[in-house]
Amino acid sequence: MTALREKFPALPNVARYLMSRPVRRGFLRDSFDAGISAALIGDPGVARDHFERVLREDALAPWMVEAQEKARELHAIAADHDAVTAWVTRAVDLCRNKLGVDPVVLAIS
Repeated sequence: MTALREKFPALPNVARYLMSRPVRRGFLRDSFDAGISAALIGDPGVARDHFERVLREDALAPWMVEAQEKARELHAIAADHDAVTAWVTRAVDLCRNKLGVDPVVLAIS
């Protein structure tokens, strides 16, 4: 964890890394994560491009259908930083709750 925090000390560092990865068909999650990070750092155009890639993938499994539903929602709110931040906060809280882990305050700016 320490090495990751040193490599990615702030959200823009994470976003640059996620958005720099090559686009590969069949790697829906890469575009999904890159889209979220782009929206969080205030680049809605890039975010929407990544979400559109998610939507072009063939949904071969239920988790892919769910990811595409989320991508549609995020595509619609990509320009609203507060809405994206609230969406991410809810998603993280839900995941941590399912894992039985205490909630955290996210440092998203």
